[in-house]
Amino acid sequence: ISAQGKPEGAGWKKDDKWGGIFRAKIVTTKEPAGNTQAHLLEWEKVNVPVGDAMGMLWAFDSLYVSGDGPDGRGIYRLKDTNGDDQLDSWMQWKKVPGGSGEHGAHALVLGPDGKSIYIVHGNATPLIEGTDAKSPYRNYAEDDLFPRVMDPVATFFDKVKSPYGYVLKTDENGTNFELFAGGFRNPYDIDFNADGELFTYDSDMEWDVGLPWYRPTRVLHILPGGEFGFREGTAKWPASHADSLPAVTNIGLGCPTGVKFGTKSNFPDKYRRAFFILDWTFGRILAVHLHPQGASYAAENQLPSPYHLTGPAKSDDVEEFVRGKGLPVTDVEFGPDGAMYFTIGGRGTQAGLYRVSHIGGGATAAPQDTIVDDFTRKARASRRTLEALSTHVDPTAVAKAWNALNSEDRVIRYAARLAIEAQPVAEWRELALAEERPRAAITALLALARLGSKTDQEPLLNALMKFPLNTLGEESQLEKLRVLEVALARHGRPSPEAMQMGAAKLNRQYPATSFALNRELCALLVEMGAPEVIGKTLALLESGDETAEQIWFALCLREATGWTPAQRERYFAWFAKAKTYRGGNSFGKFILRIRDQALEKVPEAERPMLLAIAEKHIAPPKPAQAVVVRQFVKMWTVADLEPALAGVGKGRDFVRGKKLFAEAMCSQCHLFAGGGGTAKGGAVGPDLTAVGSRFSRRDVLEAIIDPSKAISEQYASFLFTMKDGNVVSGQIAEENHYLLTVIVDPLNGTRQNFPKGNVVKREMSPVSLMPPGLLSTLTQDEVLDLLAYLESGGIEKSPAFEK
Repeated sequence: ISAQGKPEGAGWKKDDKWGGIFRAKIVTTKEPAGNTQAHLLEWEKVNVPVGDAMGMLWAFDSLYVSGDGPDGRGIYRLKDTNGDDQLDSWMQWKKVPGGSGEHGAHALVLGPDGKSIYIVHGNATPLIEGTDAKSPYRNYAEDDLFPRVMDPVATFFDKVKSPYGYVLKTDENGTNFELFAGGFRNPYDIDFNADGELFTYDSDMEWDVGLPWYRPTRVLHILPGGEFGFREGTAKWPASHADSLPAVTNIGLGCPTGVKFGTKSNFPDKYRRAFFILDWTFGRILAVHLHPQGASYAAENQLPSPYHLTGPAKSDDVEEFVRGKGLPVTDVEFGPDGAMYFTIGGRGTQAGLYRVSHIGGGATAAPQDTIVDDFTRKARASRRTLEALSTHVDPTAVAKAWNALNSEDRVIRYAARLAIEAQPVAEWRELALAEERPRAAITALLALARLGSKTDQEPLLNALMKFPLNTLGEESQLEKLRVLEVALARHGRPSPEAMQMGAAKLNRQYPATSFALNRELCALLVEMGAPEVIGKTLALLESGDETAEQIWFALCLREATGWTPAQRERYFAWFAKAKTYRGGNSFGKFILRIRDQALEKVPEAERPMLLAIAEKHIAPPKPAQAVVVRQFVKMWTVADLEPALAGVGKGRDFVRGKKLFAEAMCSQCHLFAGGGGTAKGGAVGPDLTAVGSRFSRRDVLEAIIDPSKAISEQYASFLFTMKDGNVVSGQIAEENHYLLTVIVDPLNGTRQNFPKGNVVKREMSPVSLMPPGLLSTLTQDEVLDLLAYLESGGIEKSPAFEK
């Protein structure tokens, strides 16, 4: 176990630079009834200077640790050199610069062959040096059709580019590192199932909620060369993009941490095949039951939104296996006794190690392969054959893979395309241009768009014309449109004549009957300068019921040309309406940034008038909540209140707790979905809706009393030193190339603007924006009522409020 705190009895010193790694000695005994019982004998600190680990693997008589140590961030290999059962030597096995933090270097797992090591890194980890140029995942690019809008709040990701989160494959000695798959956001862990297939649980960007590019947390089947389409800001790929792989299932809001298949458990067979995924935010472990589907897998998710979970979830494929209060789950493993062991902690919360045992005996044989029919077995065999062809140049590969380009199975088509792309373009260019089968042709032309040259672009566009959109099903329509986007993104605009012809053909299909098609058509028509796209899109913008769809059309229109004055006024009038829409932490700021970028393309003389239209008819902002003057009671400490915390769970006053939540100004800075529904409040601090699921009562109390003890990097404030020597403290609200907007008073929402050139130094502040002493005017009973309200998620029927 990697720890920064002190396991009891471990002999840990608080000034240890890297925290530490600890071994828990556990003995398992069999009880008279036949059940097993585990007993923790002692904690033992591993005597090597490595810690702050996000991933560990025992393999090849070594402990591989992805963490921090004397040679900086990297993967260290620890060994026992004299056979005394103590790890006594270390070496930095692979340097991973920039691999620290919550989006850094994460888990390591042993491959099913017993020879390969697979490593997963989050989206803030730069690609390590020395990856093989012939890796399965290559030829990747941003593939943006036009400039993205970067997240106005999460500016710490501004410089992140492809491959974003990625998986590496290497061997015992790290002699060759292959880039196995990429385009993830921030997967913390990976694992193989009994079939030898790799999976992960990837995170969302929760600040994007309500925006058209929001993607929920997802279970992914990681295939060699797999692209999963995460891009920063507005450029995240939809699931329909043919050059990416789809999710096995979408889970929803959450914070993915550890994952593990139940293969090594002694649980019943259903759970031995299950994929256990940990959600830190909502304090739960989900069991995902995967079913083979063609060459991949599927799982139907029937879980409601976590905000609405008031009882056991009902789902055949995704079920809650463990859920609790104050249970911020971090990692999971199955021990030699077949039991599940999982840890909790993170961000200053109380850490712990738990064990889940099956009572009454479980399965003893290894789980069987999940395939139950010949069709699925052949599909997987075909996919694996194609994957083998994509690793090297093979003169027979094109002939072997070509027919698979026409497969109805999207995953097989994907693998076939990668096999084709691994061969010299000259071997298959003419085949792609001459192909008559729509599905095969579109897939082959996608390969040519990705690997061909500028001279291939117009022949490619001509070949696509053989397949008019109105003759194709929606899946093939979306794939054809994606080929056009990639051809333009990678090779620029073709001749004006080709652009005009393409725009005329696409314009006849716009608007389409689905948003998925309109999303691609709108972007392409704007890029091609179609004369009717502004009028048609304004009509969609003004008549649509879905705010996310409206925002996408507004995003595309900022790049359009050929406006009339009346059209511009209609466009900017939409921004006045959009300011009333609500979503995640970055939602409103994205809309403002789209507006500002659109204004930059307007003649300077027209900007004041259009900006006034954009801000017209806006209800005045609600005044900051009046501070309720209360008498000082006591400057509470955790020690004062800890003995009374058991009283949070019963006999509390819901009405008073809700009232105190408002009077303590909590809603000024935090979102909270009190009682379910849409979360409301400020976005300066983290969403508190599920705070009771991931933090213990003591953790919540300590965070209120001592807010600077643990500050998430996502909600950190900064110290800005100006040229004149003045120092400004606050949280970044918005930043562009010339201006910095800082929240200097979160309670009143006060902001200050500073020319970016005046800032000579910025550093993270060790002090939280949340002021201490918020409980000093509350009595003990009032503190307990407030904690009960938070812990319950604002649900009045919670047991804590029963009389």
